Amino acid sequence: MSSRPLRAALALLALAGATAARAEELGMGGGASPMSGSFEFRYGNYKPNVDGSSFSSLPAGATGPWASTFGSGRKSEFSLHGAKALPWRTYGTVEIGLGAAWFQANGQGHFLGGGASQDTTSFSMVPTSLTLTYRADVLFDRFGFPLVPYGRVALQRYNWWVTGTTGSTSKSGATDGYSYGGGVAFVLDWVDAGLARELDHDTGINHTMLVFDASKTKVDDFGAKRSGKPSSWDLSDTTWTYSFGLLFVF
Repeated sequence: MSSRPLRAALALLALAGATAARAEELGMGGGASPMSGSFEFRYGNYKPNVDGSSFSSLPAGATGPWASTFGSGRKSEFSLHGAKALPWRTYGTVEIGLGAAWFQANGQGHFLGGGASQDTTSFSMVPTSLTLTYRADVLFDRFGFPLVPYGRVALQRYNWWVTGTTGSTSKSGATDGYSYGGGVAFVLDWVDAGLARELDHDTGINHTMLVFDASKTKVDDFGAKRSGKPSSWDLSDTTWTYSFGLLFVF
């Protein structure tokens, strides 16, 4: 008989015992101050679907304007998010929030007739969002379990502009859409309950969490049809967007 099921059962028992002990030490969730909202810093990477949708009429195998100018790789994106908790918390926390991010890609310009120029160009973007989040922190507050799943939906507005070598803006606009996703947060209070209580007492921060997130964006002016030269680019991510960050619940 394999010993793997036995080892797995022992590991689960050990986690359950540690969770129960930590829950008792934290006083079933710890934070003594009332909870009003959260603030989050996050880092991820992103690649817009400009070539795949806005310029989908390109011949097979042709390089689209985004890839030829900025390359085919994904770029870094930094974001902030603040939220207000709604009053009912029986089965977890529901928050309404606002978010903003920063994204920039730098590349080499191209002549209208084709061919690369010596000039550099930049695509800059500030995505903003109105969000609704559910976080199952009842698992930690009641049972001391440190892994907290959450889900989020958002209305998005991506404000963007293109600049040349001189820094002057050659094109600008805003593209609307939505996103959905979720992830899991690891409650750092579980690691050091004493420090968590001190932080709550001194600053009002109930919990500190590491968050790991996956989201799907659809930012194309809600599927507006375009013909000829697009009035606004499809800025949906080409795949799922993955990110990680630090969340403060206060």
